[in-house]
Amino acid sequence: MQYYMIEWEHEEPDEPWRLFLEMDRTGSLCRKVEVFRVGVYESFDDLDTPPVDPQELAGSEGHVHQITRVQFEDLWEQSRQMPDGFMGMFY
Repeated sequence: MQYYMIEWEHEEPDEPWRLFLEMDRTGSLCRKVEVFRVGVYESFDDLDTPPVDPQELAGSEGHVHQITRVQFEDLWEQSRQMPDGFMGMFY
């Protein structure tokens, strides 16, 4: 597995400013966590995506950093402890 963090410098509250990725060796996403500036974490697993390039996901404005499995797992656990909901609107 490979682990990445993509970071953008925008101030948009409804767009993630950090994206954490867990990718298998083919480049397909296994899990991801979107982090919003307002403190909301959205986590996704069981993703069935074709291979992707983290730099393409980042676009020209994003910065890609490789992270460790431990860093990803810590963030994953943190995101799973958040209440269900988006942008403070619970459902």
